[in-house]
Amino acid sequence: MKKIFFGLLFVIVVGIVFAFVFSNTKIIQKNTVRDVIENAVELDKRDVKVTLKGVISSPISQKKKRFWFEDSTGQVIIEVKSHLMPLVPSSNETQIEIRGEVDSEIDDGEGVKIEVDELILDEGEPNEEEFIM
Repeated sequence: MKKIFFGLLFVIVVGIVFAFVFSNTKIIQKNTVRDVIENAVELDKRDVKVTLKGVISSPISQKKKRFWFEDSTGQVIIEVKSHLMPLVPSSNETQIEIRGEVDSEIDDGEGVKIEVDELILDEGEPNEEEFIM
């Protein structure tokens, strides 16, 4: 009887923990680089995922997989996961959509960074290839 009681108690506690963790993870789409930069600390603290459309304007470090991403409101550093590197356009005229988490506490002094989890090429028509981690 005690085993059943503690088993049920364990399941309930785990369920409550899961509910708490996943209820605090919110997906909020920020439309512009400016929005992300102005709200970076709050977005980072709450682990909010953001979605941005724009272009990769120039590489910062191929080794670290960091690039400048920009839209009409500004530019921000993005860090692209290794499996997404083949999708990084070679032209800075190719529109892309990125989704990822904001990091406002970068140790190397580069400021706000977006850790890209998803990168979608915008070729003017729906893209069937969407790579997600």
